[in-house]
Amino acid sequence: MESIRKGRYKDMKKSIKIIATITIMGIMLVCAYLLGTTQVESHTIQEVQQTTSVYDRYVVLDAAVFQENYIDMREVIGFKASGDGLQLYFEDGSGYWLER
Repeated sequence: MESIRKGRYKDMKKSIKIIATITIMGIMLVCAYLLGTTQVESHTIQEVQQTTSVYDRYVVLDAAVFQENYIDMREVIGFKASGDGLQLYFEDGSGYWLER
């Protein structure tokens, strides 16, 4: 009470205001941190069209033209190289011989 009578009321009010501001800022920082770390991760699903570059054109891998004229290397499970060529082995048990 004596400090109020001597005119220190304004200093005390200013100190309380500073302490309250710092406290509120701290609470806001903690809440922002918790909000940022506890949100569910977002997952984007993208449809991918697989293409392969043949010269300057693009061929869709599932197209009949590709199936008839090119080897899908994803299906190759083994190979045997010799001086004359290359033998490729596929998942279905078939094979393909490439001459040099």
